[in-house]
Amino acid sequence: MTKNKYYNQLLKNGYCIINHAFKKHYCEELIKKIEDLYKKKRSKRHDVDEGSFYGQKIIRDLVLRDPKTFLKLIDDKKIIKVLEFIFKDSFILENIMASNSVNVKKKYKRIVHIDSHLPTSDPKLTTDAVAMICLDEFKKENGATKIWPKSHLSGIRIHHDKKKLKNREKKYVYVEAPKGSLVIFLGQLWHQIGKNINNNRRWAILIHYKRWWIKPSTNFTKCGSNIFNQLNDKQKELFGFNSIIPKFNLRKQFRNGKTLRKISSIGKNYSQALKY
Repeated sequence: MTKNKYYNQLLKNGYCIINHAFKKHYCEELIKKIEDLYKKKRSKRHDVDEGSFYGQKIIRDLVLRDPKTFLKLIDDKKIIKVLEFIFKDSFILENIMASNSVNVKKKYKRIVHIDSHLPTSDPKLTTDAVAMICLDEFKKENGATKIWPKSHLSGIRIHHDKKKLKNREKKYVYVEAPKGSLVIFLGQLWHQIGKNINNNRRWAILIHYKRWWIKPSTNFTKCGSNIFNQLNDKQKELFGFNSIIPKFNLRKQFRNGKTLRKISSIGKNYSQALKY
């Protein structure tokens, strides 16, 4: 499939699938790292996350936990090219997390939701986008993500409108994809974690991006000098170092009237980079 076809799929359906984007052995390496991190994060007693994420094993902020392994993913060329088509402007990292749909005996409610606080019916105004790397094969039986094609055109925060969901309940599809596939979807696309009924492993890495002027849930500019020194220019931009909110002075107004800086203007060390 050509690049233009991926773009057309995004605009038309709200998502696209790039099969075999990452090699299988690389996916296994990432899974091993993730499972090692998860063992440190959780005890056996609390092996599965509760609340709205119950039924998943989740570990967030991967680039802060293991920058050597996961930094290279956030500015992967395959992902960045599609995001540049979506945003056509500077964008930053909201979060990077790993998720594994697991088979649990307890019944729980999976929430159909969107990953944007500003739902829009115009794809050109999209504020958020998610790149999902299928580290395992995604099948209906092991909890593949459910999505509602073209729901990105609705302009509806679906978890706030149950009547709309009821009318379109049966119009979802499962994201079934080979191991190593890359799924990119717009933030306003309705989606939901699938139910794992065969207990087969189903790890994925989800990298959430948003427009530079929206505050992320994790302030990556507080990463510290050790991680900062490992960042290339693109990663500094994704961490938000060129979009730090300037200090406002009632006497002098903003320093230069701009909140988006050029990467080249950022200081070479961590303390300088935080100054605006």
